[in-house]
Amino acid sequence: MDNVLTATGVFEPRKTRLLEIIEEAGGQWGIVIEDLDGKGSIHLNPENPFTAASVIKIPIMMAAFREARRGAVRLDDAIILRKEDKVGGSGVLKEFHNGLVITLLDAINLMIVVSDNTATNLVIDAIGKETVNQYMIEKGCTGSRLENYLMRPKPGGPFNTVTAKDITLLLKGLAERTIENRGDCDTMIGILRRQQYNEKIPRYLPREAVCAHKTGEVSGVTHDAGIVTSPKANFVIVCLSQNLEDTRRGVDVIGKVAKWAYDTLSGIS
Repeated sequence: MDNVLTATGVFEPRKTRLLEIIEEAGGQWGIVIEDLDGKGSIHLNPENPFTAASVIKIPIMMAAFREARRGAVRLDDAIILRKEDKVGGSGVLKEFHNGLVITLLDAINLMIVVSDNTATNLVIDAIGKETVNQYMIEKGCTGSRLENYLMRPKPGGPFNTVTAKDITLLLKGLAERTIENRGDCDTMIGILRRQQYNEKIPRYLPREAVCAHKTGEVSGVTHDAGIVTSPKANFVIVCLSQNLEDTRRGVDVIGKVAKWAYDTLSGIS
């Protein structure tokens, strides 16, 4: 993968620093940072497809809220947890008793806040896999697709994929309250702000920076995508990676990229 890098505004004279930061982890990266106040943007391999991991949960959540707004489902619809629904990986529902009754909104919260894979599959069941894909197409996402349930891949693929450009488009729409009903955007941002895995984008950010984000991680892959708001800088940042030898280095790199973006946009040299 050859790095395709473009930058505008305050990022343009500092764009090579981004390449220096990601060199620490190796692998391949797709990164988009867009300032919400018009100061500039930077795009590294924005349209290259990456293994989605749990970042696919962002469009799943957004499609669910849209379906609720349309009346196709209700956020207070009851969902009964069955033994066959439980899958491995992150989350807590797999530890609960069969027959537990939760709401669709509960499942969405668990899907984002603790990245619950079982809850994610319950949300997909509630709205339909193709509903998620159609939602992404309607919103202009050209390189992302939900192919499988979480932790239930089809043998040999295809696999769930996302691009940095597509996830940025969705998050920017949330941040600007333009992609869905304003109240729904506020609610979804609130859910993303309660994310409990905060070792990536927020890693080196100052305390006053508030991050609404969603992480993702599988073997050789570590992602984080979110909206950062603060008195000094407001931006969308999406960091995707793959083929990493050590995902711990990737985690640190994402933190450093976010801090570099924050410093650049807030005028810190």
